[in-house]
Amino acid sequence: MKKLLGTIVIVLILGAAVYFLSSYLFVTNKAGYYQVKQAAITGKISVHDKPGTYLKLFGTVTTYQISDMNYFSKSTLEGGSGEEADPIRVRFNDGGTADISGSIKFRLSMVEEDQLLLHQDFKNYAKVQSDLVRQVVTEALMQTATLMKAEESYSSRRSEFTTLAEQQIRQGIFETESKEEKYLNPDGKEFIERSVQVKLDKDGNPIIRKISPFKRYNIQILQFVIKDIDFDETIDALIAKKKEAEQQKIVAQANAERAKQDAITAEEQGKARIAQAKADEEVVKIKAVTEAQKEYEVAQLRKQKAEEDAAALLIQKEAEAKAATLLVRAGLAPKDKALIEKEKAIGIAEEMAKIKFPQIMITGSGNDAASNPFNAVGLDAFLNIMDKLSRKEEN
Repeated sequence: MKKLLGTIVIVLILGAAVYFLSSYLFVTNKAGYYQVKQAAITGKISVHDKPGTYLKLFGTVTTYQISDMNYFSKSTLEGGSGEEADPIRVRFNDGGTADISGSIKFRLSMVEEDQLLLHQDFKNYAKVQSDLVRQVVTEALMQTATLMKAEESYSSRRSEFTTLAEQQIRQGIFETESKEEKYLNPDGKEFIERSVQVKLDKDGNPIIRKISPFKRYNIQILQFVIKDIDFDETIDALIAKKKEAEQQKIVAQANAERAKQDAITAEEQGKARIAQAKADEEVVKIKAVTEAQKEYEVAQLRKQKAEEDAAALLIQKEAEAKAATLLVRAGLAPKDKALIEKEKAIGIAEEMAKIKFPQIMITGSGNDAASNPFNAVGLDAFLNIMDKLSRKEEN
């Protein structure tokens, strides 16, 4: 019984010892991480980048996250907190300042030599974040800001600012050179504008003044984002004035374009009214010509009918006259002759009274010569016939 009890006690002691010493004896590496182990006795350093548990044996283990984000932002909602996540302040070449917010996603090298070198230089992952990643990003942003004016980074060169910053994070800090250019202002006064530019080699590539630590440790940039550039009050006021001026310019251009279109519209409307007026006049003219042509044709028909009526009456009266003449020649008395002459004259007058003459006559011979209105209705022809008839009777 005493032996059993002793065995149980020994097992419990060993179990407790293993439990409390397990963290010194074993260690587990999770997926997405790698660990650098330094042996307790020999001091030998090894890298374990496979997920799983292995012997620690009282050695020192440092864990590194393979891929991670580094935030620099004034808002905790965008990721990160504390001073190590504050926005990065830069100064542009015109003296303006700004706080830049953004983030960078990076991936550490999986090559053992790079991992050991990184561990040797920074000792732990927190130092990699603060003393490597953030410092490289800060230097790249500050160097990029010297290449342009504050207002340019807000408008015309915003994308270029991001590109230049990312290139310097990857490759290193560029060599720069300053240039001076002379200009004449609208008043004719000369002034000098100074600018800073990236110095290029003979092949047109930027000259690297300082190799990037990212290149030294083979750290990859998976994503680099500049979310906001918060300028100081002076630059904000300058940008606001320029924005207002641009808006006024756009409004002025729009008004000018509208006035131009209104002028074109008015001109086209005037042309349309002139064309309409000409068309209306043409319609009136055509109607007048048509009416005149119609009246002329009616007058011609009436003239023709009057001539036919006169010719028929002439034939009738000529026959009556011949009959009367034959009677006279046959021995009629002067009284009977006078009576016949009277009845003939009355008959002619009655027949003439029956002839319908037009109320409106359009006359003209077409050669600007004066025309006889009696001829237009056949009256003149009728009178000539009567004159000839009288002469025949006298004979």
